[in-house]
Amino acid sequence: MKLPFVIILATLALPALAAAQSIGEPIPGRGPLKAKPAAARPAPSQAARPCPEYGPGFVRVEGSSACVRVGGGVRVEFGKTSSSRGYGSSADAMVYGEARSQTSVGEMRAVVSGRVRRDNNLNDGSQRW
Repeated sequence: MKLPFVIILATLALPALAAAQSIGEPIPGRGPLKAKPAAARPAPSQAARPCPEYGPGFVRVEGSSACVRVGGGVRVEFGKTSSSRGYGSSADAMVYGEARSQTSVGEMRAVVSGRVRRDNNLNDGSQRW
């Protein structure tokens, strides 16, 4: 039973290896590859200026003394459940925003965060992949 699987796997792997070797090489009969244009960099006045006094990830808002940081993440799971449906999935997303600024009373800090979770029968089972 394992021998046919190994033969099929080897047969499928050979074209993939040949294609991976030719990545970046010119196609025969088509001439050399054209150079990609350089990416346009923003002018120094438009670039985000770091805000080291509040920590890593903070950038200064143009025209003010306020600094902001934005982040987030996404997680997706798929697995086998013990229910009769067989398989399940879940997705989780989180967004985080923070702003800091100096005022006459002291430092002002505003934090906004949100999280969304969608579960389709995944928590019913004991196994996850």
